[in-house]
Amino acid sequence: MNDQALTHKQLFWLFLSMQVIMIMLLTPVASIKEAKQDAWISSILATSISLIIMWSSIKVCSKYPSLDFHEIIEKIIGKWFGRFLSIVLLISFTIVLALILRQYGEFISGTILPRTPVSVIIFCILAAAIYPTFHGISVIGRLAEIFGPILILGILIPILLGVGNMHFNHLLPPFYDSGVLQIILGSLAPSVFLSDCILVLWLYNLSEHHSKKNKYLMMSILVSGILYLLTVISIITTFGVKLASSHFYPFLLLERYISIFGVIENLDSIIITVWILSIFLKICLYLFVISYGFSRYTIKKNRKKMLLYIVILVYVFSLLPRNVIESSIEFPEKIAVRYILPFWVILPLYLVLVYYFKSKKDKHKQSKQQTLP
Repeated sequence: MNDQALTHKQLFWLFLSMQVIMIMLLTPVASIKEAKQDAWISSILATSISLIIMWSSIKVCSKYPSLDFHEIIEKIIGKWFGRFLSIVLLISFTIVLALILRQYGEFISGTILPRTPVSVIIFCILAAAIYPTFHGISVIGRLAEIFGPILILGILIPILLGVGNMHFNHLLPPFYDSGVLQIILGSLAPSVFLSDCILVLWLYNLSEHHSKKNKYLMMSILVSGILYLLTVISIITTFGVKLASSHFYPFLLLERYISIFGVIENLDSIIITVWILSIFLKICLYLFVISYGFSRYTIKKNRKKMLLYIVILVYVFSLLPRNVIESSIEFPEKIAVRYILPFWVILPLYLVLVYYFKSKKDKHKQSKQQTLP
């Protein structure tokens, strides 16, 4: 099957689906702890950071529509330095994927399968993810088109049903318990999850060339950010800052709190189902990008064979954290926020700047040559 078969609409659903649920479940508590009732401002800041990453990534790739990213980066900053940064980027994807798998395993074990070993849970979703990834990005794109609308409804309906439990005075007064620094710190956790839109560097030229492609990609990040904003507001207005920041999965608690006349209850099962669909797409997308990227640096460029090696590697890595504290708290604080997030933000911006100055220099040389007699 042809890997280069993503449509612009599939790109939209792919990035929206793979980002929105994980950020809603795992990051609100960290954001609320830092920014208190101003965590909604932190969510806007996190979305802005992600939009900058997506914009700069699009700018880089759109300049070389016929090249893969490993060729683009080598063309802009040189073969060896470009190859080094490209491989470092792929390694960062591999590390993040291993932690995503572990977080998934811990979540499922802690909610619906408490007696099932985390290793078995991770093995099962990896085994399921191999099939669509093996058959190419087009299959993953079609899955995103199917799952995407279901995911959006699974998020919006529970939030709307919980409006009666919300007290918007919990958002007041702004800037009272936090300052600019706390708001910035509160944006870091959601920024880590939203910034993986940098995957578009490897996917942009593996899709159709459409006039609306850039618009749809930016919209996917914007919609993800809006849904996250609504989530944070609903959590704070329902529980208040103190209770919301004391629960590991406050959005799941929010859904359990909903009761409509004693008939519509236990909506957390909907969120868990939607989360599994979203994380499945995320794992497939990461596996494809990592296996495709690393295969470009092999002699045979066999992505399918590389996929099997990557699956084994990330499975082993996912079992290294000893508990949920290491995978969901210590890793984001000590590794993701300090090293991975800055690298993901700076790399596409750096490439845009280098390309701009190189093209300006080339134009200056051409104008000089034209003026010579």
